[in-house]
Amino acid sequence: MKRKMIGAAAAYMAGLFFASFFTDTALLLIFSAMLAGALVIAWRYGFRKNDHILMGAFFGAAICIFSAYSAVRYYPAVAMDGKSGSFKGEVKEVVRYDGGNTSYILSGMINDDISAKITFYSNSCEADYGDIISIKNCTLAKPSKDYLFDSESYYKSDGVFLSAEKSDGVSVEKRNSRKIKKLIANYREDIIFDFRTALGEESGDLLAGMVFGEKRGMDVNMKTAVYRSGIGHMLAVSGLHVSVAVLVLMTVLGALNVNRYASFIAMELILVFLMVMADYPVSAVRAAIMMNFMYAAKLFRRQNDTFNSLAGAVLLICLVQPYVVYDEGFILSVAGTFGIGVFAQYMTKDMPDENAVQKLVKNAAVMLCTTLCVFPFSVMFFDETSLISPLSNILLVPLCSVSMMIGLAYALTGGIFDLLPISKAINDVILGLSDIAAHIRFTHFSCDSKAIIGGLIVCAFMTAVAAALFGSRRFISVCISLSVAFMFIGSGVERIRRNSVLTVAVLGKGYNTAVIVCKDGCADIIDLSGHYRSAAYVRKYLMRNGISEADNAVLTEKVQSAFPAYKNELEFTQVKKWLIYSDTDIASVYLDNMLYFYDNELSVERGDCYIRFNSGILTVGDENGEIAFAESADIGATDSDISVCYGRTPNDADRSRDDIIFLGDNNNFEIVLSDKGSCKIRRL
Repeated sequence: MKRKMIGAAAAYMAGLFFASFFTDTALLLIFSAMLAGALVIAWRYGFRKNDHILMGAFFGAAICIFSAYSAVRYYPAVAMDGKSGSFKGEVKEVVRYDGGNTSYILSGMINDDISAKITFYSNSCEADYGDIISIKNCTLAKPSKDYLFDSESYYKSDGVFLSAEKSDGVSVEKRNSRKIKKLIANYREDIIFDFRTALGEESGDLLAGMVFGEKRGMDVNMKTAVYRSGIGHMLAVSGLHVSVAVLVLMTVLGALNVNRYASFIAMELILVFLMVMADYPVSAVRAAIMMNFMYAAKLFRRQNDTFNSLAGAVLLICLVQPYVVYDEGFILSVAGTFGIGVFAQYMTKDMPDENAVQKLVKNAAVMLCTTLCVFPFSVMFFDETSLISPLSNILLVPLCSVSMMIGLAYALTGGIFDLLPISKAINDVILGLSDIAAHIRFTHFSCDSKAIIGGLIVCAFMTAVAAALFGSRRFISVCISLSVAFMFIGSGVERIRRNSVLTVAVLGKGYNTAVIVCKDGCADIIDLSGHYRSAAYVRKYLMRNGISEADNAVLTEKVQSAFPAYKNELEFTQVKKWLIYSDTDIASVYLDNMLYFYDNELSVERGDCYIRFNSGILTVGDENGEIAFAESADIGATDSDISVCYGRTPNDADRSRDDIIFLGDNNNFEIVLSDKGSCKIRRL
């Protein structure tokens, strides 16, 4: 029975992935090869004819359900991309921001004909859960896919395929419904407010993240520090949260001699509370389902294990949400649970744990195995991943768990059980240690090479195949070591290759432009527009490419507002020199490494590479060519191999020249000058 459950879940999830790759030939071929490997593993473990029929049925069912869902819900909705229409729908989700801005998820009809869920952003619409929002006319578009945040993929897993833009005739029909949902949302916000009031902003935000998975209010640098230190998973309500909460509950109920049926009901109540207060994240749902499987087995005196429970949870979630395979949190949650509950237990089952030292070594090995399972997907989905998470999970997660339980007890009792000062003391220690670790270069790893990331995924699969076929822990360890060596050697070779050529990254959104020049291990930042959001694009590029030091940061526009934005976003980047194009000092800022060059041409030369800025025109080049950046009025004055026109461009501008790149919504690319007279452009 156990084998059938695992096989069915694996086959169904594989079918969903297979169907999602239909539009990409390369991925389809890779996945077909992986599927063939899975069949070899099934043969190796003596799967019978009936087992293969069952797995084939679930695999085919997944493809059919995925295709049917796409045909009925996805394709009719995305066919409206770029078109105008009306929409009327019920408010399903509400996210309120500072300044009166609100984001809604609406479920309803486009043009009274097409069923769809959409996002709608407004600064004047006062609606709540259950209310009806009617939009007479709007432009429907896919959620934006930007360098900073891929909202298209983020919303896709929840069945939200469009957003309403340029909306006219918006009206709200108030309905006295979803009272419980409103009550829960308001209660959650009240508790978060209490956390921030009692603990302070940073410590309170950390506790809100650990209890509710709420990260919106977190400072970007604090969030980076937490993730670099390896405890970022504490900010998503998942298996650890559920396990700790249920363990404490069952321990208390056991001490009170509460019978197993009443204990099971009490567990259900706390699971529901956790999921509802965290707004049903898929990681929490997965953990709750697994916990139900495991405790129900004890209740009815049946056998169960982590692998079987994980398979059952995955199968149930995928049956309800076919597009959950696009959810990064779901994939990471499954990988982490498999790592700590299956892979780590197999690899460490013969390790002794009779004394404290042996227990510590074994716990470290368990954390290492868990990290290895999550690592390939973490590298693929995020800008950085922690290299010290096995250590930090041993040292910091127990502290996080205590703080989380204090916050959870406060939320469960409405503030009656108040030990928040203890939580503040714990959180301050966690944040202090995380900040120290985040500033140390070797604590985290980043890679922007798709080839290396793809190779790492293939290595992970080959390791899994080897484990299944040979079942030797020593052989598995060798495969993992080779995979890790491939990753570090590959990323090192890639970095050497990139350092040998001039790479110019063009970043920003719309007409806003920032430029990063990289060669010979040096990086220079030049902001040409002064928009406060450009600093976030620069931060992301530096993090993804593992650049922790910049020789120069040059600000040329709106320096009074641009400097604070860059100073905050580049918290973890050492800037050797700030060069400010202004005839007025930046208010309240006095730095030894800040220089002004308003009356002079800026010139930076390093070997054969040079950067010059004069009269609004930036030129960057080396022996292989030159790139010029200028606004539309000055673009004719440039005489470079490639010219980039930034800022607003008139509609009648001559766009026929192939040596001019006009920026608009196509920012975020790299220009690589590697051979004399030639260049390569890579979209980021």
